[in-house]
Amino acid sequence: MMKSPLLKRAASLLGVLLAGCVNYSGIAPHSTLTTSADLALQAQTLQWPNDHSWEVLNDPVLNDLMRQALDNNPDIRIAQARLAKVAAMTKVAEAGRWPEAAIDASMMPERITENGLYPPPFAGSIYSTNTLMVDANYEFDFWGKNRSALNAAISNEKAAQAEIHSARLIIETSVAKSYFTLGHHLEQKKILEKTLAQRDELFNLTHRRLEAGLDTRQDMKISKQGIPAIKSDIIRLDEQISLARNALAALIGKGPDATKDLVAVLPGTLNNSIPDSVPADLVGRRADITAARLRAEAASSQIDMTKAEFYPNVNLSAFAGFSSLGFGHWLEWSSRDYGVGPAISLPIFDAGRLRAKLGDRTADYDIAVESYNQTLIEAIHDVADQLTSLRSVVQMQKQQDELQRSAENVLEIAQQREKAGLVNRATVLNAESAVLAQLSAANDLKTRSIELNINLIRALGGGFNGSMSAKEVAATK
Repeated sequence: MMKSPLLKRAASLLGVLLAGCVNYSGIAPHSTLTTSADLALQAQTLQWPNDHSWEVLNDPVLNDLMRQALDNNPDIRIAQARLAKVAAMTKVAEAGRWPEAAIDASMMPERITENGLYPPPFAGSIYSTNTLMVDANYEFDFWGKNRSALNAAISNEKAAQAEIHSARLIIETSVAKSYFTLGHHLEQKKILEKTLAQRDELFNLTHRRLEAGLDTRQDMKISKQGIPAIKSDIIRLDEQISLARNALAALIGKGPDATKDLVAVLPGTLNNSIPDSVPADLVGRRADITAARLRAEAASSQIDMTKAEFYPNVNLSAFAGFSSLGFGHWLEWSSRDYGVGPAISLPIFDAGRLRAKLGDRTADYDIAVESYNQTLIEAIHDVADQLTSLRSVVQMQKQQDELQRSAENVLEIAQQREKAGLVNRATVLNAESAVLAQLSAANDLKTRSIELNINLIRALGGGFNGSMSAKEVAATK
């Protein structure tokens, strides 16, 4: 029970201060993180891609391109520099939780005023004011401001780490697509060259038959009709081949001469299982989703850090050392100087600065959360599109296989009838044209399937695996 009038007055003053200090009532986030349950995603067993999905193809050329691209690409280096920056900020935030100490030394010659505190003989003379002090300061983190700052920095650092993986995946995907596009164009050129040779043979055959009176000039014109178009297609493919090689050169950070003779080969297939639906674990398997969630966590910690500024700030300061007027007694025991004491600051009126700052932090959180939600929705859309297209291509390939077999059967029959003298060479050449046309269509579908498999690897995260499960994400605020 307080008897002292002084204590009563101090208690009353403290109550007035606390009642009059600024508060953050009415300022709160409006956005919430979307969860797997919100989007009705299903848990399912899935063969997820790994960090080195391309190595299963056993293509040393592709593996070497991947290595060069990841070593030399500026986007990767930018992401690594960003990680180094936020890692440094994490160390700064961690340092803020510990006491600070510094040694201060000064020697300041000055003329002592004759109308000040110092009497003669000091007054009117020049003396050096000397100090040698150890200063220490510690901020008590009663309200968690420094802890929240550290949590925000850690979340940002983890986000930067995820973004490095995201950048790597983009580069790997681009290299794989450009490489297999080159392989597709090279294969199509081979088919077109065979087609051109076959069309030339047909034209020469028709010419000989015309001379023998077995064909007409109309037959001659028809046999020649497709040759210029095929030659034009070969020229177009040469352009596409050069562009694909240039794209690969840029991805590995070199000039076009580095890939001018590069030869790419299409694989048999990229053996990826096709999920039945978009898996719920996608939220932890894509680096961009994980990074967006961590940015939201960092924004949440910054809200907590700003809220702590509404409460009293308590610091403990101390100093110890030597100070003197003149050098004669500077470092003597009698010149020792020390002190220790707390410092408390409490916001009472700041014209709304703190509330405005908290409003800004809250808006940042809402933006980060909605960015996460948008990233998640786009990721689900991305996976769903790849799955839909892959299923369609699988069905088209089955139909294409039937067309291919049918064309080959017709060619086989034509060749047998030619040997039996029942049809002429032109019939066989026309059957070969049909087979080559189906080979070209099959090559297009094969390349499309490879591209979609690459897209699915990217859409499923490309081997990234965040530490948070779908259940844990659902529990995040």
